Formats: sequence, C-alpha cells, structure tokens
Amino acid sequence: MGDFEYDLKNGNVAGLKDLSIRNIATSENIPPSFKTHLELLITERILKNSKTHVIQCLPCRARKTSLNGDQVVITSPETSQTELSRVAKVSGIEHFLDAAFMFQPSGIIISMYVTDPESGNIIWSRSYNSETSRAAAFRRGVDYNQIDEARKSTEYSPMIQNRITVYYLFEPDLPKSSGCLTLGYRLVERYDNRKKEVGFEADYMANASTIVNSVGASTQALYNAFGFNMTLLFVHAWNLIGEEENYNSIRGSIFGAVGGTYASGFLGGLIRGGYEWRMAKHFGISAILGYRPPASAFIAGTTSGSVTGLEFGLGISVMF
Repeated sequence: MGDFEYDLKNGNVAGLKDLSIRNIATSENIPPSFKTHLELLITERILKNSKTHVIQCLPCRARKTSLNGDQVVITSPETSQTELSRVAKVSGIEHFLDAAFMFQPSGIIISMYVTDPESGNIIWSRSYNSETSRAAAFRRGVDYNQIDEARKSTEYSPMIQNRITVYYLFEPDLPKSSGCLTLGYRLVERYDNRKKEVGFEADYMANASTIVNSVGASTQALYNAFGFNMTLLFVHAWNLIGEEENYNSIRGSIFGAVGGTYASGFLGGLIRGGYEWRMAKHFGISAILGYRPPASAFIAGTTSGSVTGLEFGLGISVMF
C-alpha cells in the first residue's frame, strides 16, 4: 500500500474523479472479512493523498432475480455493461476501481485497475508486489531519496532562450514600400535536445525616413517612428546542429512564423520565414522573407488603400 500511496502523491494514478470501489477479490486463504478491511484501507489512502470523492455504490453489488420460463435468472450490474453505466450515472460515479489481493508464502501481491463505466475501457492498471516494493527496498538499505533525486535530474527541464534582434526590413507601406528599422524581442523554449524552438516574437518598426526627416516623411506611413505599432508572431525554429551543438562552429537554423501587425488605422496578417547563421553562443545573423496578405489601411477614418506584398531584410541577434 505504500507504493500505491506514493503513486497517488505523484499523480501516477489515472481516473481519480468521483471514484467508486466496485469489487475486491482475495485469494482462498484470506478470510472474507479482510475484504472490508482492504476496501477501507484503499479508501483511506485515496482520501489522504488526493482530492478524489469516493462514492459508495450499493446498487453495484445488488443481485436481481427474475423468472424466465421455468428458469431462475440472477443478474447484477457486473454482468451488464448497460446496467452498470445506468447505475454509475444515477450515482454520479465517473470511474470504478477493482482490486485483487493474493497472499502467498513468497509474498503479497495486490493488483488494481480503474475502468470507465460508460465504455468499459480500462484507463489505469498496476500490480504491487511486496518483494519489489519500496518497503522491501528499504529493508535492503536502498535510499529512495537519492533515487528520486536522480530520476528528477533525468527528466526534461525547459530551456528558455531570450533574444533581442535589430532588423532592417523593407515593408509594404503607404503609399509604397519603405525601409524600416525594427527592434524585436523573441522568447522561445528549446526542446528535442535543443534541435527545435517554439515561442513568440514581438517587433516594433520605425520607418527610416521618419527617423531622419520627420517633416518631409509621408503622413500616410504606417510605421511612423513617432507613432505606435506592434507585430506579434508565433515562431517555430528547426536548428541544424547535428546530434550535439558545437558553439565553436557556425550553425544554421530555419524558422517560420505567423501572426499580424497592428498600427494606427491598420490591422493585417503576416507570414514570415527565414534562415539564421548562429556564430559562437550568443550571436546570429538572419535573412528574412515574409508576405503580408491584403489588408485595408484607414487614415483619419477613410480608406487609404490596401497594404500587401513581400517583406525582406536582414537581422542581427543577441541571444541570452
């Protein structure tokens, strides 16, 4: 039972929602009264180590007798999936737990499984053997604290990467395409042994002509350096690093992104892709190619035209 309690504490038991203990089977050398004790012991461990509601199901163990001609037929919910499903719905039971207990000179074995009353599918099953249990290991001098720490160290731990990128991009604009100095921030999680990355990127674009000449710049420019705009993208990257990343070599990375841009009077989509050359550990140079589907821009409440076309440019990144 100690192993079962450990699984409960660590969330390893599925189907712990509005649970009912339906049936307890024991070997022939076990007194019948032990079934009640075992059921109460399992219930105690479930209530102590989880937030599960344990529901008594008296109709589950009821027997129904009927006459079929000159034959007496005895039925129970255990022999009828339809009746079992009906009883579960009436009683508010989501899952059933069944257990089998066996005592032999070589050891004690308890087997459990959890079923779905609607479909009859077994969603969790586990057998606990006293000779291979945690208690037996303690008797042999095994320190489970060290084993648990070692297990946690081998599990996946997220690797978060932040980056700041400065781009120079040619963007579809009003009345024509314009060169934009862009500041981007990307936050991704690396997985699959750092071979893949997934996350988000936010960019702020400033029309270069409005930076150097705010008086002569077009008043229709969407990416005015003194206005507000924001591009938000969902990004996924595939890193071409081989089996092990070597920071002493230039590596490649292919990425794709989808999202959109909001500016004063404009809201449009953006599909972007590119290739990045990574140098050392913290620096990279990327080539960008994207496409903006047609979207209308409004200036002072009136339509000023449709913005669509390709975006392209270069970027320099610092990763940390």
